[in-house]
Amino acid sequence: MVLTFEMLRKEDISQLKEILEEYMVSSQQVEIFMSEKQNIAIVAKLNDKVIGFVYGYSLTRLDAKLPQFFIYSVDIHLAYQDRGYGSQFMRHVIDWARNNGFSESFVLTHKDNPRACKVYEKVGMIHSENDCDRMYEVQL
Repeated sequence: MVLTFEMLRKEDISQLKEILEEYMVSSQQVEIFMSEKQNIAIVAKLNDKVIGFVYGYSLTRLDAKLPQFFIYSVDIHLAYQDRGYGSQFMRHVIDWARNNGFSESFVLTHKDNPRACKVYEKVGMIHSENDCDRMYEVQL
């Protein structure tokens, strides 16, 4: 089985039908999201079936020459978790960000989400934390 990754464009909404229904997100909302230049969405496919979805934002800062990639959400379909697909997906996302001019990438999670924490640590992201949240980042 081959895991592949695809950047989504506004015209790709039909490919997300299954994921949209699962997460109760309307096609109209995805269309609005994808119409904004700074918004980024990537899917993971296993033998042409969408099994994962990452979306986030390109953030420009006044104190940095290059933007950051804020990964807002990482989702792997429950039936495909704990098989290494999340790690492969995150490696792809980090490589994509590195190759597309981002200075760093980061994602927020709760420290009581050990499955996500393990994936982020496995791909080389380091964390800082407060009482309940963790921010994982990787310098690109």
